[in-house]
Amino acid sequence: AVVSTQSGHYGRGTFNPPNMLLLLVVLVLVASVQSNEDDKGYNALHFGTSTSDYVAFSFDMSPFRNSFSTCMWIKHLHSSSYPTVVQYYSSAGKDLYMTANGAHTYVVHDGGLNSARSKFTTPAGQWFSLCLTWSMSSTTSNLYLNGELIGTDQTTSGKSLTTGGQLWFGRSSSSWTSNSGYVFGGDLYQYNMFAEVLSAATIKKIADGGLCFDLDELSETRVLRWEDILKKSRSGSVADSDTGCKRTLETQASLADAIGRLNETVTELNETETELRMVKEQFETVTGQLNRTEDKLEKARKFENITRWDVLYTSPYYNKVFSDDLYEQLTTSWGLLRKLVGANMTDGVVNHFRQYHSESTCGVLDQLAPSWEMLSQFIGVEMTRGIVDHFKVSHNGSECGNNTES
Repeated sequence: AVVSTQSGHYGRGTFNPPNMLLLLVVLVLVASVQSNEDDKGYNALHFGTSTSDYVAFSFDMSPFRNSFSTCMWIKHLHSSSYPTVVQYYSSAGKDLYMTANGAHTYVVHDGGLNSARSKFTTPAGQWFSLCLTWSMSSTTSNLYLNGELIGTDQTTSGKSLTTGGQLWFGRSSSSWTSNSGYVFGGDLYQYNMFAEVLSAATIKKIADGGLCFDLDELSETRVLRWEDILKKSRSGSVADSDTGCKRTLETQASLADAIGRLNETVTELNETETELRMVKEQFETVTGQLNRTEDKLEKARKFENITRWDVLYTSPYYNKVFSDDLYEQLTTSWGLLRKLVGANMTDGVVNHFRQYHSESTCGVLDQLAPSWEMLSQFIGVEMTRGIVDHFKVSHNGSECGNNTES
């Protein structure tokens, strides 16, 4: 390959350091993501029916010396006398021993829980939850099947868990390597040990939570973790088995996220509804105010363009020949208003004149009376719109007698 010495110019098949560095970063990120997915421990372990199918390793059991709880999910796939799921074998013997059918359940080498075997009515091919708790201070061990207490036993006072032993999964320790009666031959999932005595309520919660229950809330005391067991070396045909929990948990997470966003939307809609209700109330208030204002404006419009000459538009005068009688009617009618000088000219007063003095009422103010003198010049003239408009434009003074010139 030919390496170009010019920065940024590389031919086909040439070495490109920046691109190689980017590729390495991508590969590291992909491996990190894959590692994180594996750390979740979504897979179960499937054990064959051979005595060579097992997982065994040493582990620091000192956190469990005085108390512990262990929980797991088991699926029967093979029938044997003592299908050993887990055994912790130390110099003291079987400090922990549990079978899938309840035939043996030992804690600190005491086997009083074997009497719970009759409670193991677990059909083949189905997952079930099994938990065991023990405390040296209370000298009590409890066995739970699917979240229900099925056995209780008292252990020897002052007897603690011996450290320095080895954990075996799928069969008993090397003492029974050739005995097929101790082969598990099934599926094991989420075997965990806690450095505390879990409450009955917590164990019930784990069982009711199902195969894919999230144990993160118990992470502080979960010392021996299933995801770590999956990384241990295996013997024989022990293999990973898909539980479907990864898809289930991803679906649950997506559903929880969707519900969260839906709740946020509902909250926003409720807030919007409240705001709309307030806007509606404000709109109704403003509408009422506008309607009242419109009424006032409508009333105002009736009077804003009225002049003292508009009386000539009324039927007694408009398009009629202006006579002495009409002139006298206009000038004498205002005498009635003289008695009201100083009074407030309200609707009631106007309506009184309209109802009881209509024959002499002209519909304008008393201050207009002197202006009628100029009309005497029009006696005998037909009162047309042009004449009325003349008076409105040229003789619309605000004070009596100001515009009496022709």
